[in-house]
Amino acid sequence: MESTSQPSPRECPDCHALTADLEAHKLWHSRLVHDIATAVDKDISRRAHT
Repeated sequence: MESTSQPSPRECPDCHALTADLEAHKLWHSRLVHDIATAVDKDISRRAHT
C-alpha cells in the first residue's frame, strides 16, 4: 500500500485559516485585501461627489 503524504495544514497568521499551501493563501489574502480597499476607496470617492 502506497501512502500519499499530504502536507499538514498550516495556519495563516493574518486570518487564522488553515491551509495546505500557505504561500498561495497569502497571495490570495493580499489580493482580497487589495480588492476590498479599492472598493472602499471607490465608494468613498463616489459618495463625496454626489
